[in-house]
This record gives sequence, C-alpha cells and structure tokens, in this order.
Amino acid sequence: MSTLRSVYLVCASVAVAACGMTDASGTSDESGSVVADGAASAGQALTLGVGPRSISYDYAHLDALPGGVAGTEHNVFVGIPLDGKVLALSRDTGRVVGELPPPPGGFVLPFIMHKEIAPGRLAVLDAGGFPSPAPFVPANPSIYEYTYTSTSSGHFSAELARTVSFASVLVGFAEDIVNLDDGRYLLSDTILGRIWVVERDGTIRPGIGPKSNDPADALAKLSFCPTMPLVHVGGIPFLFSGATEPGVESLAVRDGIVYCNSPCSGALYSFRLSILSDRRQPWERAADIRLVSPKPPGIVVEQLLGLTFNPYLPRDRWLYAADSLQLRIIRIDVDTGQRQIVADDPKLFNFPSSTSFLPPVQGISPLLVVSNQQHRLTILNDAIDTDLVQPPFIVTKLYVAAP
Repeated sequence: MSTLRSVYLVCASVAVAACGMTDASGTSDESGSVVADGAASAGQALTLGVGPRSISYDYAHLDALPGGVAGTEHNVFVGIPLDGKVLALSRDTGRVVGELPPPPGGFVLPFIMHKEIAPGRLAVLDAGGFPSPAPFVPANPSIYEYTYTSTSSGHFSAELARTVSFASVLVGFAEDIVNLDDGRYLLSDTILGRIWVVERDGTIRPGIGPKSNDPADALAKLSFCPTMPLVHVGGIPFLFSGATEPGVESLAVRDGIVYCNSPCSGALYSFRLSILSDRRQPWERAADIRLVSPKPPGIVVEQLLGLTFNPYLPRDRWLYAADSLQLRIIRIDVDTGQRQIVADDPKLFNFPSSTSFLPPVQGISPLLVVSNQQHRLTILNDAIDTDLVQPPFIVTKLYVAAP
C-alpha cells in the first residue's frame, strides 16, 4: 500500500471517528454564546478536503476572529486577539476547556503561538497594539510564558510564569516570534524591518536591522512598503490595512538557519543563525541574507504566514506556509526553492494565517491551520466598506502525505 494511500485511510478514519466525539451543544462563554465547538459533531456536516498531498477537515469552529495556534499533547491553544483571550481547546474534540489567565492589565493583542517551548510551558506573543505605519505609532509587545497542566479527561489550569517586555526598544509591529533551542527568542518587526534577539535573561538586542529608522536606511530584503497594489482574494478586492505591504514577517528556524519572508520584496529568505552573534553591526549582517524562493510569476502580492517545519519529522525538508492571499497551504523545499501546493480548499482555508504541527499520534503529526478571513473584514481590508465575514471562523486539521 502506498504511503499516500495509508495516510488517506488513517486520516479518513480519524475524521469519521471525530463525528462521534462531541455533542451538538458546543461550549458557551459567560454571555451564553457558543465560542467553539468540535466541527465534526453529531448532526453537523463534516467539511472534508482531499487533495493530491493531503486530507483535511474542520476540526473546530470559532465565533470570534482567531490569531495564532499551538498544539500540545492534550490541547490546542488559539488566540482571540480582538477579545484579548487565549482559549484552550481539547485536542480530541475541539471544544473549549479553559483559557489562559490574562496578565496584569490584560492582553492587548495576543495572536502568535507555536509549539510548547518546554513540556507544559507555552509562549504567547502579545503584539501590544495594531500596526500604525502612517501616522507611525509604535507598539508595545510582550512575550508571556505560561505553565499549564492538562489531562485527557478535560482538566485544565494555567498560570503566568514569565514576562518579556519590549518597552526598552522601539518596535513598529511585532509580527512573529520563534523560540530557539537554547532558550532565546527572535522577534520580527514588520514595519521597521528588524529582527530582535531576546537573550535568556530577557535582555533585548538588535539582530538584523537598519542603521536608523530613516526610510533611506531601510534594508531592501526586510523593508516595509508604504503602498501596495490592489489585489483580489477569492474574488474580493483587498488592500492591507493602511494599504501597505509588510516587511520582514514570519520566522522559522531549522538546523541553524533562520527563514523569513518579506511581502514587500516578494520572497522567502534565509540566513545563518550564528551571524546574530558576530561582531558586525546589525545592518552589516544583512549582507548574509540569501534568497530561498522568489514570489512565483504572475503573483502580484504574496503573503506567507505561519512558516513552520514539522518538528516531529526531521527528515521532512519542506517548510510549510499559509499562502493566505491564494487561500491555500503550500510547502517549500528550502534546498531548491521548489514549491508545492498542499491544500487549497477555500472554505477550510479562508485566508489562512497561522499553523502548528501537533505532536504525533501513532507516528502521524497533523497540521493545524487557523483562518481569520482578513479579506472579508473592514478593519483589515481597506478595499471594502462592509464586512463580508462567513461565520464561523474555522480551525482546520490537515494531514499531509509523508514526503
């Protein structure tokens, strides 16, 4: 039996089994409204997407715009940035079992998470405010580290263990973080075109960035574009909020190499992690940034979000990404730059924005994908004057055929 067929059969059985995991009542918040539910619940049709390299289904439904996603042994964490919440869902059912307690003063915009930074420990990036390039208003991001306990029976508790504040440095908008094996963090600033290094003791220093914030000093491969052309996403006219194209955006690291994308320059780039600790100035290190994969011909604007490797399958050389403006998931061979479409169902990937691999069960690690319908919301799309949202917001579970 081929590997692909084996994956399909396993995934199909998982999806079918999920139909009996939850009832149709959902889970209610204090106001009584349903905030999340296992999509594959009794009496609710399962949306199944099948492609040449994957099979996927709607694992959970949310009634509020979601942000980042992280998967662990028993839970799936999803940021709800506009509500200032981070929900904890049951990995098995997709139903809400709790939420992270907010930090003192509350969350501002919690929207980025990845896999656990240690067993029972999760990092959340709070961007500290919406991007405001013109007029420029700096953000005040923080990284919050939480410890939590969870069981397969549904018990969940969590507490804030550590806060890393970026109040000591100027940040335009914090788009992504990545936790390094040695405990440090990298943070990308998509407006000022910088990558910051957070040392283990919380000290923050520039890794790569321009000599000054003067546009004349901007680094071409990380720079912010103040304008962008009008594009169409799923037939809907779309301009990023502020009609801009971000600079350095998503981050991923493997084998001592940092990968980042830049919508403004239209490419995926890489550089050696070690250069962030050499004796050069941050702007001099930009000389080591290398092209991995350019924007494909015919694509006017490209935004690759949720860059991630499968941390549970080291032999998988592909870098996975939410190709948000094309409503699909792709993967890129970081050695050759070759790209493949993994999944492109427009309902399951309705402006995909965040991804995270779940720890394996029976050797299989599904990919979680959160879609936030940015192109359908007036707060994020300057080209429309009426919200066109298609409820609910979907968290998709995607099984990718082994490479």
